[in-house]
Amino acid sequence: MRYCGVVSMQDALQLSMLEEVRAPDPPIRLSAMFFEPGSAGQVATELRALGDVVVAVGAPLGQPRAGRQRRECDAQLSQRGVSPQTGSPETERLAELLADLPRFRPSEGIQDGSVGDGAYGEFPLFETNADGVFSALQGRRLPAKRHPLGLQLRVDELSGDHVIDEGGDLWHRRIEELDAVACALCAHRYAVGHASWLGDPDEGVVVLPGSSVPDAFTSEGVMPPVERLRFPTIAE
Repeated sequence: MRYCGVVSMQDALQLSMLEEVRAPDPPIRLSAMFFEPGSAGQVATELRALGDVVVAVGAPLGQPRAGRQRRECDAQLSQRGVSPQTGSPETERLAELLADLPRFRPSEGIQDGSVGDGAYGEFPLFETNADGVFSALQGRRLPAKRHPLGLQLRVDELSGDHVIDEGGDLWHRRIEELDAVACALCAHRYAVGHASWLGDPDEGVVVLPGSSVPDAFTSEGVMPPVERLRFPTIAE
């Protein structure tokens, strides 16, 4: 089984893939492979050539109900402190090309719930949110990706989850590659039955790692306090 994550990268898509590497002693390592950015057609062709896959797409796979400006899952992410992701022409095209691949749809629940065991066999494709994945793994909001500490915490989280970059070093990867492999990590958690969802099933839901999604992701204590000098008051 291969666990794949896809995110937008300017006018292309970034695909990353994880495979389990079993050893005599735990833990199970997750070997990461990264692809060059490609078109929706290239990514869809590669995913079909990989055999048994679970695919997590870090972009919207559904539309709001008629009369609504945004989906329930996007509203719930915002309430928890995570910015919803926007789509792109390439992610929309990818969704069209993978239309025959069953997407995760909860069978019960109103706005949130746990992903059932074996769901990946029936629904090998689902939507996630890269920042939401990192927040769920950390149990808190992380600094922005452009902040050095935000980047460090993301790399540390992936390393702590035994993600091994077989083709280099996670520190040498683009942020889109880290986002894509975080989505792939969510695909692995989804496949082993340790994931949850939120949203309206009729619009599409977002899946995140963990047995449940916290009501809020706090940012308290994430950024260490630092001193900043103030300018003297002057008359403009």
